[in-house]
Amino acid sequence: MDYTQEIIKELKKHGAKGDLNENTVLTAVGIDSLDLMDMVIDLEDGLGISVPDEELQNFKTIGELNQLIIKLKK
Repeated sequence: MDYTQEIIKELKKHGAKGDLNENTVLTAVGIDSLDLMDMVIDLEDGLGISVPDEELQNFKTIGELNQLIIKLKK
């Protein structure tokens, strides 16, 4: 399953601007690190996953976050 649209929806909810796609760098969409953390928490709650703290620094793009979620959902 692809979670890209869920991620984009959450990013927009937290104030992200611009054209969002799987190659979008998360730090370049106009939200700060606190909003990014809130977005990850919302995704965790909505998708029933838990992103390990050490993984939080490992994704830079929407596509990388999508791949992490796919891995965690297995």
